[in-house]
Amino acid sequence: MKKNILLPVDFSAHSNNAVNYAVDLAIQKGYSIHLYHNYTSASAVFEEETDSIGKRSPIFKADVLIKNLSEQIKSTHATLDVTTQCERGMITETLPEMATPDRFDFVIMGTKGITNDDSQLIGSTTYVISKKAKIPVLAIPTEASFEQVDKVGLLSNFKEEEVQTVQDFVNIMGKDFELKLMHVHYDHSSENRIEDKLEVWKYKIKKYIGVTNIAIEVDSIQGDIEDLDTVPEVINEMIHTEKIKILLVTRSRKSFFERTFTRSVAKALFSHPLVPIFFTKA
Repeated sequence: MKKNILLPVDFSAHSNNAVNYAVDLAIQKGYSIHLYHNYTSASAVFEEETDSIGKRSPIFKADVLIKNLSEQIKSTHATLDVTTQCERGMITETLPEMATPDRFDFVIMGTKGITNDDSQLIGSTTYVISKKAKIPVLAIPTEASFEQVDKVGLLSNFKEEEVQTVQDFVNIMGKDFELKLMHVHYDHSSENRIEDKLEVWKYKIKKYIGVTNIAIEVDSIQGDIEDLDTVPEVINEMIHTEKIKILLVTRSRKSFFERTFTRSVAKALFSHPLVPIFFTKA
């Protein structure tokens, strides 16, 4: 069965970039796209439309915008299956209700909203949805464009759920990539032990998922053991050095990654990610 992408839009530059990414991915994989919008004060402005018998009726601005967006996509990709939906409500409440496996396979979202304000970054709206949705969420940075996914990073903290994260990603993208198992630690003396544990993860992923091109990447924090704010910086450096195209993150309760969202410097990784981030729910 054809996979279906749930694609929330607010017609901002960040949202439009996510649309471009989703369209390119859908064309390559043969997926369909469902454009979804919640009315806002900006998009709910009434306009007038005249029907075939000259009767004028009010319409929402967003209804026009989403129709135009759909037609624009279809004009350049005639074979792409695109559906649209606009409704009232808060996106952090309505979208997770829609984002279920019986309707969609995954969500694609931009990392900033129409306000272009730091409070509306992946640390808030997109991340809240990634926590609530019952399907994976792929968050697209403003600068990102779709390209061949040849290197993928998995942030590993030795949780069993991480293997399922890789499986969820493979279900969407296939197995034709190199997987980097990435771990950040404080204790320099434990690096050999950490690498041994990651070797076990390599074995599990190869055995149960069939991804065979796997490498290990371990780095350490330079600083106080309580200073979690340096972690995103180290991860970003690993992403840059290893040329990672997509970062996989497992959302697990009270995890290390959950705690980083409470720190201001976490914006360096999650609010302004270098690459798309693929979230799955543990």
